[in-house]
Amino acid sequence: MNATDLPELLLVDADEHVPALDRGAALVAADERATQELPDFLWDENAAAGDLVEQRWAVLAPEGPEGDALLAAVDPLISARAEQQGVPVRIYRVPPRLRAEEAARWRKGVFQASERDPRDLPRYQLILGDLHAVSAELQALQATDGFVGRLAFDSRADYVAYVDKVLSHEQGPPGQVAKAIFHTVHDGTGATTIGHRALVEPAIELAREMQGRRRAAFPAEICVSGDVDDPRRDDLLRDAAAGGVLFSVSHGEGAPRRGWQSLAEQRARQGAMSFGPDGRLGADELAGATFLPGGLWFMLACFGAGTPDTSKYRRWLEVLQAQGQFHGRPEVVLGSLPRAGEPPFVAALPKAALASPRGPLGFIGHVDLAWTYSFRELDAGKPTNRPQRFVHTLASALRGDRLGVAFHALFRFFAQTNTELTTLDEDEVADPTRRAHLWMLRNDLAGYVLLGDPAARLPIAAPAPVQAAPRGLSEQASDLLGFRVTQADEPAPAEPALATIEAAIGHLLAGTGPLEEVARRHGLDSHTLTDLLARYRRGGRAAIGRG
Repeated sequence: MNATDLPELLLVDADEHVPALDRGAALVAADERATQELPDFLWDENAAAGDLVEQRWAVLAPEGPEGDALLAAVDPLISARAEQQGVPVRIYRVPPRLRAEEAARWRKGVFQASERDPRDLPRYQLILGDLHAVSAELQALQATDGFVGRLAFDSRADYVAYVDKVLSHEQGPPGQVAKAIFHTVHDGTGATTIGHRALVEPAIELAREMQGRRRAAFPAEICVSGDVDDPRRDDLLRDAAAGGVLFSVSHGEGAPRRGWQSLAEQRARQGAMSFGPDGRLGADELAGATFLPGGLWFMLACFGAGTPDTSKYRRWLEVLQAQGQFHGRPEVVLGSLPRAGEPPFVAALPKAALASPRGPLGFIGHVDLAWTYSFRELDAGKPTNRPQRFVHTLASALRGDRLGVAFHALFRFFAQTNTELTTLDEDEVADPTRRAHLWMLRNDLAGYVLLGDPAARLPIAAPAPVQAAPRGLSEQASDLLGFRVTQADEPAPAEPALATIEAAIGHLLAGTGPLEEVARRHGLDSHTLTDLLARYRRGGRAAIGRG
């Protein structure tokens, strides 16, 4: 394998913002065959994903007085969701710090046992509390087939502020035209360079291509942010002030070389967004700030969403260190993890952003070290870029899907990779290098979490769809001028006939086949049919006083 094909780590020290690894990490002793248990059933996939009446919304809260206080703080949101879904919200109480095996037992013994019919289980699940109260392992397990988010703040006032923000956006009119901001911190390091070339640039290209498709598959203005020669926080703060969806690639801040002097210092600073020579963007700068109002932030960086009590990669990194193959600063990487007995925690940066009344409704980031694997796979023998995973997550949110649905567009690849890894574990002649690469990919994908209410929607108005230019003269003009040229008189795509829509919805309600098959049979896009079905159900319920 070439040196440029090694996985990169998005972590810097808190002193000089120097990368914790000098170059990509060698794949030594990463072959651990323990796979994660996945759910043994799925919800009714024919039901509209965004329909709370069909999918239900529930809360997972810690046991004891801490959970009682959190439930009281978000009671207005619980009441609103109960009214929207037409039935009381189910509350699940969760023991603290469940490990993976314990989380699987809780799921089977409590969550799955709570209903006679699995279709009645709440697919939208809001977790309350920090990682010491409800574990990241349980969140990852529930998110494999559910729409799961978490609220974790340091004060009751922040919970109240977030709930007020969500409800006020839902009750108000749509905001400004949707905008997608792609920001790379061009600090000259290998990880961010690969992140920009293998993820951000292809993602922007794909988003622009999707803009020209029928019904505007990527319905947003595209803003390319971040100076290629001079990374500055002010550029990001300016571009994000108007709202929208932000996708950022940077290093996350890890431990200083001397180590964290206290747990409070670590909780306040770890996971901050590194800007290289321009320092950091931390929680103190976003507290109460106007930053992505009513929007979504997808932050790709180490510890961007939080820090676990132990890393999935600890044993592998310790082996690299013992074999002299750790080319960097192990004290920064390993010293960024809590010491024995110290609790895991959600990062201060997303807490501040989400608590701000003029901040985002959702945040997607990593709880653990973040590598380049999730967008640059290596198991096929050569690097394969996967920008579509991230673009479709952003597009889903921009189309008005609930944030839990948008996040699921990415997280479903964790389950897919876990299944592939399980298959290889059962094959004694499987290539150990491929297995090791898949182990890294699986764990990198497993690190992503959604912070915020998974049922929230972005209050944005989508711009008019950009019509794709037909092949021929306009395509030649596009090549000549360097940007897309479309014909002003190009006819819009034909809308499906009302009879076709009614027939397709009728087949879905009668259960004559899965949604994808019904859509294909009637010449419809599956996403379009999902939206039409949801609108049909809402209209019908409103007509009989059940909306």
